[in-house]
Amino acid sequence: MRTILLNLPWRENNRYGVRAGSRWPFTSKAEENNYIKYIPFPFFLAYSASLLKSKNKDVKLIDAISGRLDEQRVMDEIKAAGPGLIVIETSTPSFNNDLRLAGGIKLKNPDSRITLCGPHATTYAKDILSEYEHIDYILMGEYEYTLLNLGEELEGSGNLNPVLGLAYRDNKEIVINRPRPTIGNLDELPYPERTAPDIYQYNDGFAGLPVPNVQMWSSRGCPFRCTFCLWPQVIYVERKYRKRDPENIVNEMEWLIKEFNFKAVYFDDDTFNIDKAHVLGICDGIKRKGIKIPWAAMARADLMEEELLRSMAEAGLYALKYGIESANSKVLELCKKEMDLFRAEKMIKYTKSLGIKVHLTFCLGLPGETRQSIQESIDFIGRTKPDSLQFSLATPFPGTEFFRGLEGKGSLLSANWPDYDGNNKYICATNELNNLDLERVRQCLLSGEGELWKTA
Repeated sequence: MRTILLNLPWRENNRYGVRAGSRWPFTSKAEENNYIKYIPFPFFLAYSASLLKSKNKDVKLIDAISGRLDEQRVMDEIKAAGPGLIVIETSTPSFNNDLRLAGGIKLKNPDSRITLCGPHATTYAKDILSEYEHIDYILMGEYEYTLLNLGEELEGSGNLNPVLGLAYRDNKEIVINRPRPTIGNLDELPYPERTAPDIYQYNDGFAGLPVPNVQMWSSRGCPFRCTFCLWPQVIYVERKYRKRDPENIVNEMEWLIKEFNFKAVYFDDDTFNIDKAHVLGICDGIKRKGIKIPWAAMARADLMEEELLRSMAEAGLYALKYGIESANSKVLELCKKEMDLFRAEKMIKYTKSLGIKVHLTFCLGLPGETRQSIQESIDFIGRTKPDSLQFSLATPFPGTEFFRGLEGKGSLLSANWPDYDGNNKYICATNELNNLDLERVRQCLLSGEGELWKTA
């Protein structure tokens, strides 16, 4: 049985969207060559493809986002492949788009079984299967082995009850199997699929990170309890932090550089620097193998130590992406991020003193946000002087504590899934600021123009 893995086209109102590989799916206006610069690597799809191939399964990954494929081209490729199983990774803001395309795929491939995966499908598995007959299965949570087991059962006995993490219909009855524990040993997974012709389109070139750059994972999961963070609450339900062996990581890094001639590496972990010994092991491996290209990582500023930063710099660290979200302690407390802002500021400044570039991310409109708290974030930026910045609008994705809290209060301004796009719309309100206030503030901060506190 042939399996097709899909990252579908997503274009709405002249905006391009990214979903697979992104913890924060969103749309943005076309930038260069009528397209977008930031394209995340679809890790779960790519790991699934390589796992299936390692078991001698017939599998093909089609990424319409990186490949710039339109809907007709994707339909044609699916039809030509003749798959028995079609797996579509979806997200909250892209769900309507993805559901429409899935319906068209089913119409043209009636014998293929359609499977959805991703956080939105995980959260609403029962509702989706109840309402949409053209969806056959839902892979819930971290789904590589769920997909492998589903394919094995479909090729074998057809008994789906043992497949952990699967939702499906049995004689029109919705069945939700027991959850699948997250993968304990990440080193048992083969390297993710990297053979697509559009491999060089993936890019997270913040703070001037050289291109082509390649995105990697050295770990999965995060033990912190931020209410807005999607993957730890929905994909990694146990909140369990798991790490790969540093030797395995550095071997993959070396292979990617030699095989594909990438000019930089970005570790897109949930939080790269949770385990100091783990990071030092990676740095030692980089130096031992003589890897000289720049690399970057997503990290937590208040977990950093000067010794660790020096070791990372010696191993060629080029940039760090630090998630600050707000420089107001009350806002951080309410969203359970509880960052030590004093230490974070100190470590950001020390990072820069070593010549390491810094990218800071801020999330506007979290609970407790006020004009004063936004001004504190602006002041924090002025003191730390990052090399690049990101402002997003707080988005309450289904399945998160943030969403449940707003839903319980009746504070969600939209039930329209495309509106859950934190690069375009704000769909809730704080006590002091409404959605138009925050959308305007974000635009002013991004452009450096306009009146920040103009009344909406």
